[in-house]
Formats: sequence, C-alpha cells, structure tokens
Amino acid sequence: MPTIDISAFDGDDPAASARVVDAVRAACETVGFFLLADRGGVPEDLVAGALGASRGFFERPLEEKMRVASLRKGYIPVDGCDNAVRPTSLHEKFSCSRVDLDAIDVSDPYYDPSASAQAELYFGEDNRWPDAPGGFRHAWETYYVAMESLTRRLLRIFARALDAKGGDDFFVDRCRRHVSNLVALRYPPLHPDDDGTTERVKPHTDPTDVTILAFEHGPDGLQVLPDGAGDWIDVPAVPNSLLVNLGDVTRFWTNDAWRSTRHRVTCTPRNEGEGNEGNQETDDRLSLVFFHAPDYDALIDCQDIGHAVVNADVPRRYPAFKSGERSHFNQLVRNKQGLPDRQTLREDNSRGD
Repeated sequence: MPTIDISAFDGDDPAASARVVDAVRAACETVGFFLLADRGGVPEDLVAGALGASRGFFERPLEEKMRVASLRKGYIPVDGCDNAVRPTSLHEKFSCSRVDLDAIDVSDPYYDPSASAQAELYFGEDNRWPDAPGGFRHAWETYYVAMESLTRRLLRIFARALDAKGGDDFFVDRCRRHVSNLVALRYPPLHPDDDGTTERVKPHTDPTDVTILAFEHGPDGLQVLPDGAGDWIDVPAVPNSLLVNLGDVTRFWTNDAWRSTRHRVTCTPRNEGEGNEGNQETDDRLSLVFFHAPDYDALIDCQDIGHAVVNADVPRRYPAFKSGERSHFNQLVRNKQGLPDRQTLREDNSRGD
C-alpha cells in the first residue's frame, strides 16, 4: 500500500513530475489503492471540518435527522434501506451530490429531469441540508469542491501514466459534468452478542472511476485483497493522508491494465487496556467518502485510451458502455428490477457482471 506525494506533478521539475506518474502507475497496476501524502494538498482544517460536521450531525436526535431523509441525497438511518454491500443494520449515512447546481443551465437536457430517465435519476432531487450543526452545509460544500479539484488532478496523472490519446485531459474531458456523491458513513458500536458479526462492509469493488476516503480515526478494519494475494491485507494508518482507490469504471476503461481491488471492513474490538481486559465491544466508525463518477453519458471504451491498454498483444476485453450504467444511483433502478448489486462478490470472491 504505497504512500505517494503528488505535489511535484504540476511543478517545474520534469524528472520529479515523472516520478509521481511512475509511482501512481505502479500502484494502479498492482493494488489499485494508494495513500496520498499531505492529503494530496487538501488543507487539514478543511478535512477536519467536514468530518467534525458529519460527527455533529450523526449525534443529533433521530427525529431531527429524519427531516432530511432521502435514499439519493440526504440521510438514511440504521435499517433505512436495502444494501447488499453494507448490512443496513450496521450503518447510517448522509450524502450529497453536485453542490454547484445553482450555476448550471437547467435548460440543458443533460440536467433537465424531465428530459430523460437518467437526468431524473441524478438531478431529479435537490441536496437536503440539515439545520444543525451550524456550518454543516458550508463544511460539506467546501470539502466537495476540494475533492472535485483533487480528482481532476489525479485524472490528469492517470492520463499521462497511460499515455492516453488527447493528452492529460483525456479523463477530465469526460468528467466535466460528473455525477459524484460525497457520503458520510457512520458504523455504530457493536457488542459481543451482535449475532457474531465479523464484517461491517462485505467484500466488494466500487462502481466509480475513483474513490477518495478520509477517516475520523484511521482506516480501522479496512482490508484489501489484491488479485493473487493469499490473504486480506490491512490498510495502514498513515497520518495526514487520504486514501485513493480505483473503481470498476477505471478497470473496464483500462481493459484490466489497472486494478479495481476487492475490499471490506471488518469488526475490530477496542484495544485492550486497563479496565478493558477482554472487552470485545467495538467503537463506532466514521468515514467520509467521495465517490467520483464521470458524466453519466460518458462512453467508457478502452480503445479510446490507446495502445497502453489495447494493442496487438492485448485485445479488447469489454464492450463500450455509458458510465451511468454502473453508478450507485443506477443500482437503485436495478434494485426495483430485482437485479443484483454489481459491487458485491460471489462466495469465491469472483466478480459478477
């Protein structure tokens, strides 16, 4: 699990920039996860502010939180939804989507909920913001914008690492109208008699191109299983870092050249200490996750990238598809149709369709 400092990528030293690209390429080819040193340039107080606002919201009374309840943009309580990846009894969450909709031309059919089912799915609801704690909306909107900027930077690194057609903006050009979600996930404490539960989050891959995570107290219990690994590997706690992982969209886009790695969250007991010997109760867990997704109508076609992923020795493995077909929101439609969640893995850890 490498820790990478990307600060030199846009600097004046071509050799240092190339080293950043090489390090990111190696991480994406092998494990599909890496840690960003110094939070990728995102200020510490900004991350702490968003996490603190999330903690403050989850500590509000349930009745108050339910005022902003929504399956798409807002609050989902414990036992509040069907979820194949996170047992619904083991988490609550709050989410928002694009925070700049007041500056968008809603007459554009792409954003007009009445124009298509896809537009309605992503833009048919407004973000719901709680009244308390004070400053919640500002903290979240500021953090969301910072994640947009950081993701654009990562996408430019990815394009250079793959020598993509069209240059550094290959991926950025397909994400200018992205449909990304920012999600706070709180996992309440578990007790020794809670049905022998060992996993807070089941083994899965993400339906994103890129996912960026911040943790209140480190990645406690988060594990990855790279292809070919014999056992699950703990994600290390690295101070002042953010965690990046690739999703299935990038895996398909790169024709399996880059990894969308299986991961899960296990239940870890509180550290034993004075007065706590033998206590298997777990602390609660809070994470802030930016699920980045390209434009919902972006064509994901590995042949568009170029020779690095499709060539005479490596034929195309996947048909082209629209990005929105793999998103979290699209799974809400699949749920109604009785179709399985594509994030989940079979018992042998193989992937579904």
